[in-house]
Amino acid sequence: MNAPAQKRRARPDGPVVPPKWQPIHAVAPLAATMLAYLDQVAVSLRPQTVRAVETDLRIFACFVVDHDPALSCVGEVDRSHIEAFKLWQRAQSGVKGAPVASSTFRRRLGMLRMFFVRITEWGWTDAPARLPIFFGDVPRRSEPLPRFLDDGEYARFMRALAAEPHLHRRVAIELLACTGMRVGELCELEGNAITRIGDGHWLRIPVGKLHNDRYVPLHPQLVALLDDYRRDHGPHSHGRLLSGEQGPLNRYAVQRWLTAVANRAASATSIPTALVTPWPPVGACRSRPSPHCSATARWT
Repeated sequence: MNAPAQKRRARPDGPVVPPKWQPIHAVAPLAATMLAYLDQVAVSLRPQTVRAVETDLRIFACFVVDHDPALSCVGEVDRSHIEAFKLWQRAQSGVKGAPVASSTFRRRLGMLRMFFVRITEWGWTDAPARLPIFFGDVPRRSEPLPRFLDDGEYARFMRALAAEPHLHRRVAIELLACTGMRVGELCELEGNAITRIGDGHWLRIPVGKLHNDRYVPLHPQLVALLDDYRRDHGPHSHGRLLSGEQGPLNRYAVQRWLTAVANRAASATSIPTALVTPWPPVGACRSRPSPHCSATARWT
């Protein structure tokens, strides 16, 4: 094992073991390798991804120490543990009592597989002698065709949005409709994200899941709506452009707002993560009489 990994393996013996991992470490020291792995991936992965990896590894660790009390380290994990975990995980219920979502199940097995692949490639001595989880264990992602709103559906949706009584909700959804940004990007917009370039206003969308930042032009009507919002609701102490009812905006709240508007418009039954306006390009917003770039939008 390399020097950094050896140094990191000493962590569970001290008081710095995270509280959620202490029951696992009290039973088996496999937490040491998993926590060392989290330290490594935190260097290259985004914080939200690292939190997801931590959750997935901890759930697996809790299961295997209960399923096989004789297990003492990650290196002893074999195919039987993975097969038992797959069946157990598939039978679990989600937060609201419904079966675990297919996307969660797929992500959890994918994260687990990458854990074993990486520690094997890195040459860690606590890696199993044989990879216990295969590519075929991870369910394939469904790839349905994009869902489009036709002109009539889009018009009904925008009319329902115009009647939205809460200004902060309307502003958030109008921004999604006009810029094509992802919901996560919307939540991360900084307080100074709007800037003036030449004779127009532009929105700076920071680096996010797409790993790039970009400037998007804003239609004057949307600028006026944002001015109304900032006059009545800003600036916010958390430094973001938008806020929810009780603090910083989060994607779950935005998805609920989208769903509420869509239900009122009777135009959709489920709302994915981004409202994209494919054509004409977003830059064309500046010359259109409407603040919306296209009469045809799609959910992706």
